[in-house]
Amino acid sequence: MKSLTLKKMFALMMVLVMVLGCFAGCGGGEAEEETGGDAAVTDTSLQDILDKGVITVAISPDYAPYEYLDLMTGEIKGSDIVLAQYIADELGVELKIDQMSFESCLAAAELGTSDLAISSLSWSEERAEVMELSSYYNMDTSIAQTILVKADEVDNYKTAADFTGKKIAAQNGTTQWNLTTSQIPEVEAQPISLMNDGILMLMEGKVDGLACQTDVAQSFADNYDEVAVPEFLFDFEELGNVVATKKGNTALIEAVSAIIDQQEAEGLYAEWIAAAIEDADAQGLLD
Repeated sequence: MKSLTLKKMFALMMVLVMVLGCFAGCGGGEAEEETGGDAAVTDTSLQDILDKGVITVAISPDYAPYEYLDLMTGEIKGSDIVLAQYIADELGVELKIDQMSFESCLAAAELGTSDLAISSLSWSEERAEVMELSSYYNMDTSIAQTILVKADEVDNYKTAADFTGKKIAAQNGTTQWNLTTSQIPEVEAQPISLMNDGILMLMEGKVDGLACQTDVAQSFADNYDEVAVPEFLFDFEELGNVVATKKGNTALIEAVSAIIDQQEAEGLYAEWIAAAIEDADAQGLLD
């Protein structure tokens, strides 16, 4: 009943907008003369999804416990997946996941080839300029960013200067990539598509470090004896994660933000991520 009511509410809102638009535009020739006769652009991003009955979400499932592949079934799981399903349920539509690399997720949101991108996205001015970004979720202020290194070299890295001239792997287009290229002097940044590629490159000595979120870095360190989390942390303040969509999809992002705010008020994401950590850990993804 909850999702159906919300769906009807959004549909009613769209009808009211259309009616009010008609009243505003029914002044005849004077109004058209002032605007040159150009019709106002109507944002149908939300209504289109409600009409189709499906919302497509771009996700890069290589970032446990937020999004990952179940080792037994191949199913995409994680706290961000639960959030995507929650949004779909609240809108009263079916969820369709578009699996791709993180960089492709950003492009899918920017170009509108997927309705939304949900993949542990951080807010940034650069992203806000080319995409609509939602309100924050997963607002854990303890989250930080670091560079994972070889275990036998961990004591060598305490400051950004210690990484000067080193080869650091990071997913292109991510917060980690931006931090690496802006805060490490004379760094040789190595773009990667998947975090698993980066961890293998680090263990094989092809790169000197792998930039990643501290909780993800610790999960790798717990799983692989060859790597460790250094004392070093990037200069970074995380307010939480956001959902992205194509620029101009204001009706859609406002509806998504309202749903996100609702679940944050109920403390649901904290429950989802706790369950995802337990499941990923049971599969050895965080051991």
